Amino acid sequence: MDLARMRAADRWLGRPLCAALTLVRRLLPAPGPKPPAEVRRVLFVKLSEMGALVLSAPAFAEARRVFPNAEVHLLCFSENAELAGVAGGIPPDRRIEVRPGGVLATIGGLLGAIREARRRRFDVVVDLEYFSRVSAILSFLTRAPVRAGYHRFEAEGLYQGDLYTHRASWNLYLHVSQSYVALVRAAAADPRATPLLKAEAPPLADLVFPRFEPTDADVSAAADVLRAAGVPDGARVLLVNPNSSDLLPLRRWPEERFTALCRALADAHPDAWIVLTGAGHEAEVAERIRAASGTSRCVSIVGRTGLRALLAVFRRASVLVSADSGPPHFAAMTDLRCVTLFGPETPQLYGPVTSRNTAITAGLACSPCIHAWNRRVSTCTDNQCMQRIDVARVVAAVSAAVAG
Repeated sequence: MDLARMRAADRWLGRPLCAALTLVRRLLPAPGPKPPAEVRRVLFVKLSEMGALVLSAPAFAEARRVFPNAEVHLLCFSENAELAGVAGGIPPDRRIEVRPGGVLATIGGLLGAIREARRRRFDVVVDLEYFSRVSAILSFLTRAPVRAGYHRFEAEGLYQGDLYTHRASWNLYLHVSQSYVALVRAAAADPRATPLLKAEAPPLADLVFPRFEPTDADVSAAADVLRAAGVPDGARVLLVNPNSSDLLPLRRWPEERFTALCRALADAHPDAWIVLTGAGHEAEVAERIRAASGTSRCVSIVGRTGLRALLAVFRRASVLVSADSGPPHFAAMTDLRCVTLFGPETPQLYGPVTSRNTAITAGLACSPCIHAWNRRVSTCTDNQCMQRIDVARVVAAVSAAVAG
């Protein structure tokens, strides 16, 4: 998916479409909401970002509590579908998947998702995207009588029309998991009480996140992939995820830092194997890092596991080092300790919700520069917030995690 073209389409097509649909909404009468106990189907819209999908899990659980007789469904990109089952407990028959591709292919997939959503007749739609025109349009076109989402109110820009029935305020002082749970509660509140939600925010400590329980097949697959990479049975494993979201390249730590990290970890922990993880398209980067590390105890399993086998590898390992991306959130579903590098975003809002995570930041005055209020688009072309995180600091955090 070409992100630049999708953003251009969102700007030049999304804005007028949101304006036109807002006019339609104001001209046509709409059915009123059902009492929560009579709601039969709830649809969440969360298209992208695997890490955010894990952070959505408490919202899925909250929907089952607030709407006790309802089925919980999810509309997402197909690449996130398996994680929706593992982290959110949403089975395949309750998922509407959009296969991303080029602009036209993606738009075609979204249109198909709208048709399927109409067929399922949802009573409530909860849009977990932040100020997204695409998701606002999707939510409106489902024809659900209740549509909860984040509204700009008096903020400049961020125009997405007025397509939600239950308009919530985005609170940048809440962790995103708290905001998601509050949005579910807003969907059952009085829509006239804007901005929603006029109730206490759910304490972060009270939110329940999923635990991954592997099958024997998962454990066996994890052992096989480590063994095939040359890792001896029973050896200590330190995981390094050398990439981050392709959608947000500012999150990346320089490749040469990952190389130096692998070398330093091998020196500091002579009993450990350094295992590189990641998606298949990241194999070339991982291979360069492995080759340049100068140690035979640095190996790569990039692209060689499915999600469940990867999570089983996480259960087997001692610690994971990663830039801010999906894997640290996956790790939170296990007992794996994690060291996460944050730069253009902040762990206060987007960090894994676990005491086993150590967040490292450079603490620059310009950071975070990617957030909901700018649609996660920054003018920065020099991510000093990541470049100023030095290897020695990360090695010390890993050693502390291993000792703990």
